Amino acid sequence: AGEPALNADKPVMYTQTSGTTGKPKLIPLLGSTLDNLHWSQVNQAFIQYSSVPGAYSGRLLPIVSPAVEGTLPSGTPYGSASGHIYKNMPRLARLKYVLPHEVFEIEDYDLKYLTILRLALPHRDITLIGSANPSTFIRLLELMDRRRQELLEDISAQDFRHLARFPRSISDAIRPGLRTPATRIVELQRALNLPAPAFKDVWPELRLVTTWTGGSCRIALDRIRSTFSESTQISELGYISSEFRGTITVDLERGLGMPTIWENFLEFAERDAWDGGNRRTSGIDQLEAGHEYYVIVTTDAGLYRYFMNDLIEVTGRFHATPTIRFVQKGKGVTNITGEKLYENQVIRAVQGAVDEFRKSTDFLLMLAIPEESRYRLVLELDLDASEAERLTEAVEQALAEQNIEYSAKRESGRLRPLEIIPVVVGTGEEYKRHMIAQGQREGQFKLLVLQYAEDCTFDFSSMRSSPEPG
Repeated sequence: AGEPALNADKPVMYTQTSGTTGKPKLIPLLGSTLDNLHWSQVNQAFIQYSSVPGAYSGRLLPIVSPAVEGTLPSGTPYGSASGHIYKNMPRLARLKYVLPHEVFEIEDYDLKYLTILRLALPHRDITLIGSANPSTFIRLLELMDRRRQELLEDISAQDFRHLARFPRSISDAIRPGLRTPATRIVELQRALNLPAPAFKDVWPELRLVTTWTGGSCRIALDRIRSTFSESTQISELGYISSEFRGTITVDLERGLGMPTIWENFLEFAERDAWDGGNRRTSGIDQLEAGHEYYVIVTTDAGLYRYFMNDLIEVTGRFHATPTIRFVQKGKGVTNITGEKLYENQVIRAVQGAVDEFRKSTDFLLMLAIPEESRYRLVLELDLDASEAERLTEAVEQALAEQNIEYSAKRESGRLRPLEIIPVVVGTGEEYKRHMIAQGQREGQFKLLVLQYAEDCTFDFSSMRSSPEPG
């Protein structure tokens, strides 16, 4: 109801969780919480400014969720903390932004990204782009390729044919950004007529890309690395969630994340011990490099010893403080006969096997099927029967090398052979649309690569790229 219960202060707003592993929740944010988040954002920007020459010299293209998505019965708004910070940055900082905050309020998924492109393409001098999930960049590339003629026509006409679809508040905010210099139009005509337009073709001055680089996001990121120039640095955005900001990236080259111990009280539970029923926790000073831990957080906004269901890995130290990185959601673990398979093991195994075949995939999903005692791998890849068989063997071998229990259960026959289901290009995008329709937040969409088949509500049968074996 928005009444103060755990804190004396009333929440200024609520932020909505992504809904990756369940129904989205509303997390209270106090004025002091927003002040802390703003302070962390400023410090992160300063580190980026100092580490990557030219990153802030041109225009900036951050892509965030809307600041306000609705209002509770109490009158308190709920939405995105990143959107709130974006909207309320000082005017001089906002002048660097390509996008007015109203763009993020566009509800139509395709139209929003088309609008982002229409407003961003006139600017040759974009030096920084950022989005929580690299799948956003894939979507922009696909739209830039598929709608290139439409975009060129609108840019040449200094217009945007979809303006009439917006409420006046949005169209008025968009209209000033449609102007494009004649010299830039010529450049875009050349760039967008290339066989496969890339970011380096339209934004040659791009110096820094900030996004999530770990967990399932590695799949999308690997797909688009080559679309940036060699002078563009890709940096880890940090361990950030709706519940709290977990790290600031203090070393962009190595992706070292400094835990936000000045804002939050963090406890950690060693992965295997916790999974075995041991609920003992450790302070940050007790963390060991290379080990994985679950995160438990206490914040000034009212979360008390909140189990994040996130696995992190200790990556090193920044002076005396251990640095951490996000590995996967804790729910990305399955166990059919005692093998206890982890999402990051699946990602490494599949990507390594696919690389050996000199192929690439934009989407993979491993489903555990206990009633069949097997795993089914859905893979967005065109494979003939022989390739599918050889790839299956390569993935199984890689999983066995990483997970001795998986190896033992396969050798004993308690786990049946892995089954690969090749699906058509675009399946990943359709799956994402489906999950957003089910309640996941588009701006924070995270693919749960490993899950139980009974929890997956998407029907892949019509997306097969080859007929089922007879």
